Amino acid sequence: MEKLDYKKLGLKCGIEIHQQLDTKKLFCDCKSEIVDGKPDFEVKRELRAVIGETGNIDQAALHEQKKQKKYVYYGYTSSSCLVELDEEPPHIMNKDALEITLQASLLLNARIVDEIQVMRKTVVDGSNTAGFQRTALVARNGFVETKDGKVKIPTISIEEDACKIVKRTKDYDIYNLSRLGIPLIEIGTDPDIKSPEQAKEAAEKLGMILRSTGRVKRGLGTIRQDVNVSIKGGVRTEIKGAQDLRGIPKLVEYEVIRQKNLLKFKSPKTSANVDLSKTLKKTKSTVLRNSLDNKGNVLGIKLEGFSGKLKENIQPQKRLGAELSDFAKATAGVGGLFHSDELPSHGISQNEVKSIKKSLKTKEKDAFIIIADNKKIAEKALSMVKHRLKNMLVTEVRKANDDATTTYLRPMPGAARMYPETDTVPIITDIKKIKLPELIEEKIARYQKKFKLSHDLAILIVKSGFEFEEIVKKYKNIQPLFMADTLINSPKEIKKRYNKELEIELYIDEIFSKLDKEKIPKDAVFEILVEIAHGKKPNLSKYKGVDEKALEKEIKAIVEKNKGASFGALMGMAMAKFRGKVDGQKVSQILKKYAK
Repeated sequence: MEKLDYKKLGLKCGIEIHQQLDTKKLFCDCKSEIVDGKPDFEVKRELRAVIGETGNIDQAALHEQKKQKKYVYYGYTSSSCLVELDEEPPHIMNKDALEITLQASLLLNARIVDEIQVMRKTVVDGSNTAGFQRTALVARNGFVETKDGKVKIPTISIEEDACKIVKRTKDYDIYNLSRLGIPLIEIGTDPDIKSPEQAKEAAEKLGMILRSTGRVKRGLGTIRQDVNVSIKGGVRTEIKGAQDLRGIPKLVEYEVIRQKNLLKFKSPKTSANVDLSKTLKKTKSTVLRNSLDNKGNVLGIKLEGFSGKLKENIQPQKRLGAELSDFAKATAGVGGLFHSDELPSHGISQNEVKSIKKSLKTKEKDAFIIIADNKKIAEKALSMVKHRLKNMLVTEVRKANDDATTTYLRPMPGAARMYPETDTVPIITDIKKIKLPELIEEKIARYQKKFKLSHDLAILIVKSGFEFEEIVKKYKNIQPLFMADTLINSPKEIKKRYNKELEIELYIDEIFSKLDKEKIPKDAVFEILVEIAHGKKPNLSKYKGVDEKALEKEIKAIVEKNKGASFGALMGMAMAKFRGKVDGQKVSQILKKYAK
């Protein structure tokens, strides 16, 4: 793969982060927990787009409405109420969620707005029962520092999360209501990011600041990152669903490649639609056969001078033909398309390809595309393909795939989707009582200095969730370094050696209290944890330390019996006899007195 010069290409990149907050729901008193399984009730809805504050209907909402889908909602009484069903007005905004958002805003150097006004954001893809999402601007003009410079943050908002998708079909979608209404903080940056690695660093920094509040949810799906990318001559494209921070650089790189490659294509002249149903009436292609047998049609168009172009990669492992197919699927609801650069295949024979070319009157350098479906749908799909060929790059929203390629989702939403929420009162902000937490990166640096931890161990203990400072205060006779190493590395070592899981947090009080009172030696701790991991209840009395005078007497005897043995050999003999009962450091100190 060629090395990209992002400065020369004029890369502009920004990120958006949506982080769930660990409070009750934003506009009701329901628990913020996602429930799965058999629902307690079901609700069915149809949604339509409405005119926004600008007097227009948002194009993204209109795109979803044209699909004419129905929506089914699975509800659970433990986490959903009439507010989620849009049968009751929203309650007062959750104070804890707002406080966390204010904390994060101040940590991001942002200016808090004087008055918070909740707005409605039109969303008619079924992910919200009301047909809109409630959102409110909390702060503006913040920034975050990266190695390559400052990344500005124009807006910080608080909003409610959407329903969780359960199943998608051509005619209807099923959603889980329990996620709807969980508070989210939304942070959007300016397009100040100039490289894929800087995008990752900015996302990491934002995530660190949010976790520093100590009141955000953790785990898969609780934080979502979207990436906005454009290059010189290209357009702003929003990529949804960058779940893994490590994958952000690749997403940015692949989108740059996509735009760079699409800029090379010249739009071909396309023919009118031609009905190829009779030409292919005897086809053995399963896809074409299914359509024809169900009174559908096979329609085709000619692309002048475009032979070979449809098989060219626009992203690694993704061809232009696949891009057009994705677009037809999303905008017209077809199953896909076939094109001349991939045929004969898929059950379409070489003779049938010749017949298609003859019907479409193609020349040697021409390409063609065929679509099989209900005639009306096939016509719409070809119309959208023609539109795409004329407008290869347009501002749009795309979905991140596992291989870092992307797939078309919908048009880019605009200001027309916003209008005021009339069921809530404005909130006057007061930041005097907001206490700012210590940043995680500052805590890591403090732990290194205060507890003599390595940088890596300090990171792990801070991120572990253990109240480490409380543990250190409680057990003053144990070195903090030993406790941190035990908490973090012992479970890993036991997993590696014995393939056993250990929930160490369940046993630290019992073991550390014994060690703190010198009822067991330090070297016994790992042995005890190994026994626990194997499902045994350890007899702590067997690890009772050896009297120091008796220990010195035994070690002296070992030395006298093994004259001439190396220090390492003597140490091994002593530890074999006293393993789990004395500390190796103490054995070493005594040995040095007698070994020569």
